Amino acid sequence: MFAALLATWSATPASAWILTINPGSRAVYLQVGNGTSSGNNSTINVVSVSVPANAVGSGAAQQMTSDSTAANSFYDGYNVCNPPAQVYVGGYFRQPSTTTTSAVLQVTSPASLQNGTSVIPFTQISWTSTANGNPAADIPAGTFSGGTQVLTSIASNTWVENCHQFSYLNNAVVAAGTYTGRVTYTLTAP
Repeated sequence: MFAALLATWSATPASAWILTINPGSRAVYLQVGNGTSSGNNSTINVVSVSVPANAVGSGAAQQMTSDSTAANSFYDGYNVCNPPAQVYVGGYFRQPSTTTTSAVLQVTSPASLQNGTSVIPFTQISWTSTANGNPAADIPAGTFSGGTQVLTSIASNTWVENCHQFSYLNNAVVAAGTYTGRVTYTLTAP
């Protein structure tokens, strides 16, 4: 089980995928999982999996699910994600001018998920990326690195959104128990 930290900053609505938004007051907005269209939200969604005893360490990837219910875009209400299998990831960087700069979307994970003294490397968790009606991964698929990794750049005055579907790669036999860790998504603008 791992938890994703939801980070939000000054926000206005968005649309599916990558869309141009009008220049306006400088703002950075990021939503991972449940969120609000405006303001800070301290919600931390949990993504988890229960591996059947006969499958532990088999190398058969196990699909994870989330307690996130975020499915629709705040911009137009379009159904972007299919919870609980997918977690909404979206945001924008707005500035008053049309000068092109970019914000950087990153994710930071610890080295391992913990269960007392037992560990599972975070590199055992990967994700696919898509959105309903848009098979292109505007926020790429990947695997957690056990550190900070850049996911994508978001050009100024654009909105980007996708859905991540997480999997536990299940490549090692580990002790029974609940393993936890937290990843943090950040969107940083110059």
